[in-house]
Amino acid sequence: MPFETYLIKVTDNATAFQVQKLLKLVLETGGRIEMVAGKTLIASFDSSYAELIRKTEGVALAGGINFRGRKIP
Repeated sequence: MPFETYLIKVTDNATAFQVQKLLKLVLETGGRIEMVAGKTLIASFDSSYAELIRKTEGVALAGGINFRGRKIP
């Protein structure tokens, strides 16, 4: 599966332990944390692990993002 960049939104009531577990999971799957801003993460990892990340306790949203932008004809 391809290595993609994802936006991960942590729930408002997530504990520090849940966030730590999420960060550890991304790193253990061979991914990397690109940026952390408040309760939002940008991380890159193999897309085959996307569903596992989405089902992790404390995750509100995990969706792919694209930095290349769109071209409008």
